[in-house]
Amino acid sequence: MIDSYDKFPAKVYSEAVLAPDLEIYKKYFSESLHNINIAHCIMLSEQGLLSASDTKLILQGLVSIDKEKQYMEVEFDGTFEDLFFLVERELGQRIGSEVAGKLHTGRSRNDLEHTMFRLQLRSRLTELLKQYNLLLRQLIDRAERGIDEIVLLYTHGQPAQPSTLAHYLSAAIEFVLNDIERIFSALKAVNMSPMGAAAITTSGFPLDRNRVGHLLGFPSIVENSYGAIANVDYITGSYSAIKLGCLHLGRFVQDLITWTGFEVSQLKVPDGFVQISSIMPQKRNPVPLEHLRLKFSLAGGGADQIVNTMHNTPFADMNDSERETQSVGFSVFDRLNKALPLLTGFVDSIEIDKVSVSRRINQSMATITELADHLTRTEEISFRLAHSVAHKLAYQALSLGSSLDQLNFKVFTESFEDVVGVKPKINEKNFRKVCSPENFISVRKIPGGPAPFAIKRSLRAYTIRLTESELRIKSFEKFWKNTAHECQSLVDLFIKQGN
Repeated sequence: MIDSYDKFPAKVYSEAVLAPDLEIYKKYFSESLHNINIAHCIMLSEQGLLSASDTKLILQGLVSIDKEKQYMEVEFDGTFEDLFFLVERELGQRIGSEVAGKLHTGRSRNDLEHTMFRLQLRSRLTELLKQYNLLLRQLIDRAERGIDEIVLLYTHGQPAQPSTLAHYLSAAIEFVLNDIERIFSALKAVNMSPMGAAAITTSGFPLDRNRVGHLLGFPSIVENSYGAIANVDYITGSYSAIKLGCLHLGRFVQDLITWTGFEVSQLKVPDGFVQISSIMPQKRNPVPLEHLRLKFSLAGGGADQIVNTMHNTPFADMNDSERETQSVGFSVFDRLNKALPLLTGFVDSIEIDKVSVSRRINQSMATITELADHLTRTEEISFRLAHSVAHKLAYQALSLGSSLDQLNFKVFTESFEDVVGVKPKINEKNFRKVCSPENFISVRKIPGGPAPFAIKRSLRAYTIRLTESELRIKSFEKFWKNTAHECQSLVDLFIKQGN
C-alpha cells in the first residue's frame, strides 16, 4: 500500500519516529511530566491565574490519570503527537477540555521537555554519585588494609620501584575524587529549572518561575529563557564528566588485568572472579576484569555518542537533544550501574602475591634508586656519580645472573671504587638494609610518598572528602524529599479548598 503524505502523520513517519517516541516517553518521562503538571498548576493557582474550582478539577484529574496510568496501554494511532497531548486529551475527557486547556497557560512543550530531561538526568547523576562513593569507600578501606603490603610498580611496562598497595590505590582514590567532583559540577548545571521559559521568550503572564522550580526540587532557574531551551551544556557537561570517569577507571582496570597476568603475578584472584577454560584444565581466567574494561569502554563510548550528537547542531530548540537522545544516554548509566559495583567488589577482594612480588623486586633490582640516594647522602658524592655507581652495579648483577638481594657485597665495593676512585664507607649490613624494599618505602615519607606516616595522612584527607561527598548527596535528597512533600501537601490543600 502506498503511503499517503497529505495527512498527518505519514505512516512511515509514525513507524520511524512517533510510535517509538511514545514508548520512550512512557518508559522514561511520564512521572516527570506528571510532577511538572502538578507544580505548574499549583503555581498558576497561587498567581491567581486559576480559580480554586478549576485548580481542584485539574489536580483531581491529574492525580487520577497518574494513579490509573491508562496511557501506558495506549498505542500510537496518529490522533495525538506524543504523551503530552495524550495526557492533555485524557484530562479534557475527565474534566472538560475548556478547564483542562488552562493548565498549559504560559508554558510550552519546549520548557516542559527540557525540565523533564533535567529531572531524569538529575536523578541518574545522583545515583551514579552514590555508586562512586561506594567505590571510593572500598578503595579507602582496602588501602588502609594495604599500608604494609608491598607491590612492584611499573613504568613503560617495565619494573620500576617498590611501593605499597595503599600508595598505589591512593593514586586511584585521587582520580576518583576528581571524577566525583566533575560529576557534582555537572549536576549543579543540570539542577536548574527551565520552566517559565515557554517556547523561547517566557510569557506575558505573571508566572513565578522560581516557585515552579522549587516545587520540582530545583534550587534555581536557568536565567535566560532562550538558553533554557537552546543550551545543551547541561547534557554535554554531564556526559563529558562520565566519559572521563570511564576512561580513568578503564585504565585502572587494565592495570589490574596486567597485575593478574602470569608474567607479573602480582595479584591473586579469588575463585569467585575466575572462569575456567573449556579445554585447558590449568587456566584461571580473571574474566570479570575484562568485562569491567568492556563496560567502561562501552559506557564511555556511549557518553561520547551523546556529546557528539550535539556537534554542529543549531543553537536553538531542536530534536537532536530530546527524548530519543536522552533515552540512548540513559543506557550509559545502566552500564555503569553494573560496572561500578563489580569493580567495588573486586577491589575488596584484592590479595597480593607476596612471594611473587618479593622475587620480582629482587630480580629487577627495583630498590637500587634508594641505594643511589643513600650513597649521595652518606658518601659525600653527587647524585649523578652515585647513579653511575648504581648503574654499574645493576649491569654487573645482570651479567652475573644475580638478584640484588643475593649479590656478593664485593661486587658493590668494586663497582663503587671503579667509579668513585675510593672505597665506600657503607658496610655490608647497611648495604643489605638500604637495598631492601621495606627501607625503600619507609624513607619516602614526604607528602605523597608510600611510607606509612604519609599514606595514613593522605587517607584521612580522602576520608574527609568522601564524607563531604556523601553529605552533599544527603542534602540534595533531603531538599527533594521536602519539596515533594510540600507539593503533595498543596495538592491535598487545593483539592480540599476547592470544595
